[in-house]
Amino acid sequence: MPFTTSTIKRTKIQKMSALAGAFAMKIAREKKDPLYEKMIRFKKAYKMVKRQLISKYGSKGKIAARTAAMR
Repeated sequence: MPFTTSTIKRTKIQKMSALAGAFAMKIAREKKDPLYEKMIRFKKAYKMVKRQLISKYGSKGKIAARTAAMR
């Protein structure tokens, strides 16, 4: 996808900021930076706990979502 194409309307400054962040993460991953490894480890732990919570409260969440959608 070219730099100027986006499904989200953003200003040029916002696009450059997002692109700079993406490249910073890419460079950190290539250099095997310990801070990057720490970020990934905690991201994986976050997703694991989130999956556990969804499996525990998923049915109640669906009921609440249906109720909210009907309003």
